[in-house]
Amino acid sequence: MNDRLHLFGIRHHGPGSAASLVAALDALQPRAVLIEGPPEADPLIPYAAAPGMRPPLALLAYAVENPARSVFFPLAVFSPEWQAMRWALRHDRPVRFIDWPAAMSLAAGGTGERVGDLSAQPSAEEEVPEDSPPEGDPLDRLARASGHADGEALWNALIETRGAAADVFAAIEVAMTALREDRGEPRLGPASALREARREAHMRLAMRKALNDHEGALAVVVGAWHVPALRREVAVAEDRATLKDTPKTKVDITWVPWTETRLASASGYGAGVTSPGWYGHLWGLYESDSTRVSPEVFAATWQSKVATLLRSEGHLAPTASVIEAARLSVALAAIRGHAVPGLDEMREGTLAALCNGDDTPFRLIEARLVVGQAVGVLDESVPQMPLAADLSAWQRRLRLKPEAVEQDVAVDLRSEAGLAKSILLHRLDLMGVTWGRLLDASAGRGTFREIWRLAWTPELSVKLAEALVYGITIEQASAGAALARAEATPQIQHLADLVRRCILADLSDAAGRSIALLQAAAVSTVDVASLMNTVPSIVEILRYGTARKMPLEALSALAEALIAEINAGVGSACINLDDEAAEGMRQAMAGFDAALILFDNEHLNSEWTRRLGQLVDDASVVPILAGLALRRLRDRSAIDEPAVARTFSRALSPAVAPKAAGLWLEGFLGSSAEVLLQDRSLLGLVDSWLSEQQEEDFVEILPMLRRAFGNFGATERRRLLAEIAKPVESSALERTVPASQFDAPGFEKALPLLMTILGIQRHG
Repeated sequence: MNDRLHLFGIRHHGPGSAASLVAALDALQPRAVLIEGPPEADPLIPYAAAPGMRPPLALLAYAVENPARSVFFPLAVFSPEWQAMRWALRHDRPVRFIDWPAAMSLAAGGTGERVGDLSAQPSAEEEVPEDSPPEGDPLDRLARASGHADGEALWNALIETRGAAADVFAAIEVAMTALREDRGEPRLGPASALREARREAHMRLAMRKALNDHEGALAVVVGAWHVPALRREVAVAEDRATLKDTPKTKVDITWVPWTETRLASASGYGAGVTSPGWYGHLWGLYESDSTRVSPEVFAATWQSKVATLLRSEGHLAPTASVIEAARLSVALAAIRGHAVPGLDEMREGTLAALCNGDDTPFRLIEARLVVGQAVGVLDESVPQMPLAADLSAWQRRLRLKPEAVEQDVAVDLRSEAGLAKSILLHRLDLMGVTWGRLLDASAGRGTFREIWRLAWTPELSVKLAEALVYGITIEQASAGAALARAEATPQIQHLADLVRRCILADLSDAAGRSIALLQAAAVSTVDVASLMNTVPSIVEILRYGTARKMPLEALSALAEALIAEINAGVGSACINLDDEAAEGMRQAMAGFDAALILFDNEHLNSEWTRRLGQLVDDASVVPILAGLALRRLRDRSAIDEPAVARTFSRALSPAVAPKAAGLWLEGFLGSSAEVLLQDRSLLGLVDSWLSEQQEEDFVEILPMLRRAFGNFGATERRRLLAEIAKPVESSALERTVPASQFDAPGFEKALPLLMTILGIQRHG
């Protein structure tokens, strides 16, 4: 390879690598800088010098026809590529990316984040030959030889905590060349091997082109693993043949914010580092003094940061303890033969002197300082996707700063700003950009308050790209996404949910269209339970309102149409149901009945009451629904007590199979024991029915009784047990049971089982 090419093998995210690279570039003063990265991003490089650009950031490349197929190229302030771009821009030197294009990578199936730089490992989808030994970080072999725990510890000790050392790159190349020899190189699956070959072929071709375009020395900044392959002499024809017939796709590429948490290897990022926050701290020291950072400065500055964090969270962190933590870190480094304290020494010093061995504040330090929680910021001049630009404008206007850590935000819908925040978050949710999750949805139930849990992740930038097919503003895209979903689903409940979400997102046109689709679907559906499940949310909005504009007439007409359909079809919907379907119908009927009372339409309520009476008298209706129908008639005062008692007695008569009677009782009782507590005659009927059951029948109905009584509150169950111990009035059973009967041995023997049915723990 031409001696004008100077190869610098780096770790993609390493402060020592970055400091050494800057020192090497200062010494070399190359005429141009070539960097591993997608060539499509060349026009975006100048924005790295913009004053408002604050890493961590990433280049996001996505396929235009399928934005879900995308790849990120993350960059921290301590990433050598970021510092190489900044150096070239400061010195007015040409700079370009030379990796294979994202158009090839995405067409070939690449997606996610950039792969690691020190190793070339098989992807999860590929099979490794059975005779291939298990491979991890190739540096682990060097680490074992040098006495370090693993490759990460070796690289940190020799590169990242050393500061600026321009001569280190020659040693890195020697090490990587040895590791890439045939006997030492990891065994790759065919797809990974072809991918690596294509990448390195493209980089060699790009280097040759740069040699033709520029005079003088050229700096090439690439992952250390690639240096031996780029140094190797390969014919131009061979490289072109390797790239021949590589598929391509049309791509767009843009800058997006990244997060420190996603730079961490714990997030699953293949090229991640264990401690982005710690590396950021190291870079700050190297940037201010790139030639030498003393062990004392290392320790003192870090432990001071730790103490500041602990104090801000209400923990004690005396200055004397900070000094002791720093001294202990330096001493541990000296004992272990390290020039400066590493993260392990810092951790041990912190835990012993500042945390007193307590893991609780130590976990806080790990999350906030060692890993970090910063989110990158783009300069306002950076061109963004239309949706991303619109979202940024919303965020600035509403002062909603994206954060990587979860934070709860209370929204007052009575204020203009609060309502705007709610509308934005609801619209994003419709688009699938789930920046926020609604924790307290009390808005729309008589109050004007919402609580959202917000957390920004880089993947949301991909979701914004995917939503571009629906519009170029948040309002357009959310409405388009809602309509597309509404037109694609025939399910009643999904359509009703979309109506609600469109109203909350203040999308009146989309809400109106969804209402029309829901009405059309309701006319043709035979699933009465689904219709019932849609009514409560609509009635709730009409009854209590929201802080948004609503299509009141359309919603009212929709509710009336749904209720009319339900009234017409409920009779046939309650027969020939299995247990699971009957339970689903029971829950739907209970919610629908409560909503209908709130809707306050006399004609529709009267018709529903008449239908309930028919269900009570129809022997073909499944028992659990017949029991529920009687209970609802009683609660509506639409049937007198003697009629309730007669129906109750008939349902629990010996002529009725025990299981059917048990299901009927479960439907009647529902979730409230008040009907039995207030009506001694009904309680007596239940008591008498239970007492008459044979053992095998009782065992069969026990699960139904347990479900029915288990829904009662603890206080209700205890009151019910007390009522059972009282004499039953003769008017209820036309007989008298003396109180002495409950003192008999039989009652005492039955009491434990009764308490089990009621779910009461007996003490003493």
